[in-house]
Amino acid sequence: MQNTLVNRDFERAVKQLRRILPKLSFGLLIGTYFISALIMGIFHSQNSPNLGFTIAAFLVPLAIQAGRGTLVFFFQLNPARIQSRFSMGIIAASALLGLSLWEAYLVMNPFGLSWTVSVCTLMLIGWVIEIMILKETMFASQMALYQNKEQWVELQNFYVARFEFREFMDELYDGKNPKLTAGGDAEQAPSEEQAKELPEGSQPQKEEHEEFLFSGNGLSPTGTGQ
Repeated sequence: MQNTLVNRDFERAVKQLRRILPKLSFGLLIGTYFISALIMGIFHSQNSPNLGFTIAAFLVPLAIQAGRGTLVFFFQLNPARIQSRFSMGIIAASALLGLSLWEAYLVMNPFGLSWTVSVCTLMLIGWVIEIMILKETMFASQMALYQNKEQWVELQNFYVARFEFREFMDELYDGKNPKLTAGGDAEQAPSEEQAKELPEGSQPQKEEHEEFLFSGNGLSPTGTGQ
């Protein structure tokens, strides 16, 4: 039985919209980067004394916007790096937004309030698009990671091993002499002073594999088999 409460045309339109939204959102973001840099370049070039300053008036805003996009999305190069709610990408986007709004106010203020509001609105829209794309990218990475149990366990082992290694290095820097066992746990090896204080005959022995180095061939450590 056909459900007459569902508008099939609207349903198809939503599916089509979802297909084009990724490209549309990234296109809008790049467009806001480019237009913001172009506007800043136009108004900066008004006071340029020569051709060199005119060229720089366009290149500097373009480089700033390119660097902004790189900083915001840089940590997506490695999705396995778990990011918190306030990640470095969000902090970088917010800090650079504040600088951009301050620059827009200083540059556009002589040309009137309407220009200042328009350019600041454009920059705010770009910031909102940045945050939305960044959060959706992080969510998609987490879904792909958490749904694959093998990858989840591998990532878990990595973070546990990194934590244990940092503890090992901290003990080493504190003047201790930690020893990593096959299980990865750090055992405290006796120092030279402690070794001298040990009773005779209880000094630390060599590794067992040295004692049985030739046992597989039936030879003694001297190589004579005796």
